[in-house]
Amino acid sequence: MEIQSINDEEDDQMHIEPPEVRKAPYTIMNRGEIELRQKSVITEASELLQVSTEDGFVLLREYRWDLLRLQEAWFDNDQKVRNRCGLSTSCPSPAPSSVKSGPKTCSICMSAIDDLIALDCAHGFCAECWRGYLQTQVDDGKSAVQTRCPQHKCNRIVPTSFFGRFCDEERQKKYQEWCLRTYVDENAAVKWCTNPVGCQYACEYPGVEIVDVQCNCSFIWCWGCGEEAHKPASCQTVNQWNVKNSAESENISWIRAHTKKCPKCHKPIEKNQGCNHMVCSKAGGCGHEFCWLCLGDWSTHGTSTGGYYQCNIYDKQSKEGKHADEERSRLKAKHALDKYMFYFERFMDHDRGMKLTVTEEQDIEGKVQKLHDDHGFEIIELQFLYDALRQVRACRRVLKWTYVYGYYLDDSSEKNLFEFLQKDLEKNTDCLHEMLEKDFDRMFFNPSEGQPLSQADVHQNFKVFRSHATNYTNVTQKFMDKVLKDLGSDSGLGQKNLGQSSSS
Repeated sequence: MEIQSINDEEDDQMHIEPPEVRKAPYTIMNRGEIELRQKSVITEASELLQVSTEDGFVLLREYRWDLLRLQEAWFDNDQKVRNRCGLSTSCPSPAPSSVKSGPKTCSICMSAIDDLIALDCAHGFCAECWRGYLQTQVDDGKSAVQTRCPQHKCNRIVPTSFFGRFCDEERQKKYQEWCLRTYVDENAAVKWCTNPVGCQYACEYPGVEIVDVQCNCSFIWCWGCGEEAHKPASCQTVNQWNVKNSAESENISWIRAHTKKCPKCHKPIEKNQGCNHMVCSKAGGCGHEFCWLCLGDWSTHGTSTGGYYQCNIYDKQSKEGKHADEERSRLKAKHALDKYMFYFERFMDHDRGMKLTVTEEQDIEGKVQKLHDDHGFEIIELQFLYDALRQVRACRRVLKWTYVYGYYLDDSSEKNLFEFLQKDLEKNTDCLHEMLEKDFDRMFFNPSEGQPLSQADVHQNFKVFRSHATNYTNVTQKFMDKVLKDLGSDSGLGQKNLGQSSSS
């Protein structure tokens, strides 16, 4: 939301607009707006194709709410489209009717009924069987929106009016909710917000490029994969990272890096003391005694056999082979694990920092109220504190994913550019974050005189602080934009990262 400055001269400094709140190419909708949008599309399709709104709903749902694709198919062969969607092949569709030409037999309960109820397919059933059938369909789940005529192999779809006629109030609400949700669930241009704590908002985006979506719940997510916004890392890289974090392979890497197998029972053993004399634990092991260095039987390492410490002498013929391969494999696993832990720890550090800004926003609210009450600052003068904190949050999120980006980036000359940009953004983000955690009470206190400053000095000091914080926010935003631009998927470096992530 744009704020008004104290005066025109300070307008450029006071107004900070983080990237995620700039004019968006998408629309965030709540439940009421989704319903209005769905009705608008149905009405447009009904008028264009000259069908009822019930038929328009069925047609659009079958074509995944793509009116252009439906229009092309309809004017190419409308009878084929009707048959595909389970609608009557006549135009317009005759209304469902009651069969009253003498006693008829209901095909479900086999009772003789004078007044059977049928769709335009003329398959008649009694009211009780319709009620039981449709209520069962609703109880089975949201597939009720695709309910067909109960007659075996009949393709006619049951209109929404039948559910309102034969279902109780609770089931009607369920059915109406599922009809509404189809506009999002089956629509390629609309997606639900993917906030892990839950959200009822949906986003409509007709574009083709992958964008970051900021929902009204404040969660920012990637349109392409639904994960938290993760630029500069690609969706493919994020998927690899998530799989790696959740896979048992990391446990296996740790075992390979820090343990060796007992030569006898082959159970992994960790060396937790300095001596090379290893004893395989009898609890879960075999009790075998061996040398950690050469894995040979410890009985051959005594002075009586002349073999004591002989394992420290390199024997090319005996060492090259199995033990050498195992050692190389162990060292390689240790290096891979060390690299993973380096990036993972920094990834989690920025993740924690990003989440802390949510609680820190409450602290900012307290500081703003205190500054207003105790020192007479206008609330609009203090808006820069919120802007700065939101900028910190955005930077923490970007920095978090730069470590995923860097993990899959191969050692190359481009890596130097990446680390340079990352370092600058990290340094400025930390400085801005620390600035926001400043104790304002101490800033307004004169330690030499042991008493608070005058109101004039308080306002002067705070004006200087505001100028520094605003400038830092602007600078930090520029550094973040540069990281996203230079490391984005459209840049050469971004393309290289994408290639590396697919082959890693």
